[in-house]
Amino acid sequence: MSITHITKAYFIGVGGIGVSAIIRLFADRGIVVSGSDITLPEPGTLPDGQYVEGVNPEHVPLDASVLIYSPAVQHENAERVRARELGIPELSYPEALALVTKGHSTLAISGTHGKSTTTAITGMLFQAGGLDASVIVGAEVSGWDHNYHHGKGNMFIVEACEYRRNMMQLNPQAILLTNLELDHPDYYHDLADVKSAFSEYINKLSDEDLLIMNNDDANIRDITKNFNAIIVRYGVGDGADLVARNVKQNEYEQSFDLVWKGTMIGNFNTPLPGLYNIYNILAATAAYLAYGGSSDIIQSVLSNFHGVGRRFEVVGKLGNSIIISDYAHHPTALKAVVSAAIARYQGKKVLTVFRPHHRERTIKLMDEFVEVILGIPHSILVEIYDVAGREESSLVSSRDVIAKVLAKNPHQDIIFAKDLTEAEEFTRSKAPSFDVILIIGAGDADQLAKKLIQ
Repeated sequence: MSITHITKAYFIGVGGIGVSAIIRLFADRGIVVSGSDITLPEPGTLPDGQYVEGVNPEHVPLDASVLIYSPAVQHENAERVRARELGIPELSYPEALALVTKGHSTLAISGTHGKSTTTAITGMLFQAGGLDASVIVGAEVSGWDHNYHHGKGNMFIVEACEYRRNMMQLNPQAILLTNLELDHPDYYHDLADVKSAFSEYINKLSDEDLLIMNNDDANIRDITKNFNAIIVRYGVGDGADLVARNVKQNEYEQSFDLVWKGTMIGNFNTPLPGLYNIYNILAATAAYLAYGGSSDIIQSVLSNFHGVGRRFEVVGKLGNSIIISDYAHHPTALKAVVSAAIARYQGKKVLTVFRPHHRERTIKLMDEFVEVILGIPHSILVEIYDVAGREESSLVSSRDVIAKVLAKNPHQDIIFAKDLTEAEEFTRSKAPSFDVILIIGAGDADQLAKKLIQ
């Protein structure tokens, strides 16, 4: 299939962060779009088209060129069944991403953490530096068409998710690896399985292609031993092509020096908090410089970039308490976000409201979650968010996490909330005692942040 042959497309899961980007790209190219979702996004957020709530086979246009669906949509979905009856080709979102990037020079950004922020910064550096690429990112980006940017060049920069080895659908000329850890344990058996998948992925590159890698990540170093491609390394340690030094944090910004291939290129600052965002900036900047970008525009891009949606997003206030929403759902990310908040708001009291995402993840990473939560001074743990189509018979509760935390520290300040409604009640009652409230978690946790500031 070629995108040039598509005149009308139907989408299932139009509210999904990936599917909605393809809708915007298709509409941008004059393709007629329509689709459905269990719950539609707010009116006006999608391009003009017929969007319906719920599942109904009659919604599928008889003359659709293709049906594109979210990976969460099951094979037996009534609209997918109808498309097959009509002989309409089906593509999953990862397959659609491969379709639209086919024939273009593609930089795919992958890894366990930091993909969305890194993709957005990379796209903005390329845009400002005259290397304007089209960008598809898994989060809302201010100044773009939500999660899509139409570049003027022939290049694509895309966020490539590792779930179910989805990144293997792509055939990029450059791959950026942010970091590697065990995640998506409902699919990957263990860390070795993750490393095996990424090893297979980067071996899609030829000797003439480009790999940009976090040199401080031991798992990435492990899979890139004796790897044949053009390699650009970044990090805060020695041995990298792009190095950040003298990182300093205050309440408003971080500053750092950048050294590119042994030459100091300047002192820079960013409003983004946390060492993890220094790594995101390093990754994006390494990619930009590897493509021949000039360092002159780096500071202006960093100054104007305040993050993507749900990534340490300051959404407003509840009384005098600052409300911050973040998508973190892995122990490493949870720790990074809380640490960034404590470092940024030094001397101020921080309350963390965390909703774990996916029972299988909670079971497999239980010990890691417990250790991280033991280091969080004040927290509310909301019952685990069930992921549609991905929960098996796993019986685990946030109560189990709390029990293990209290077994190690009976004086830990942590309470259980059975749902978001109860979490809101507890948070409102505690708010006067806190300067900053972090609402953390994938799934629907962001709804709580929005309710608190209404």
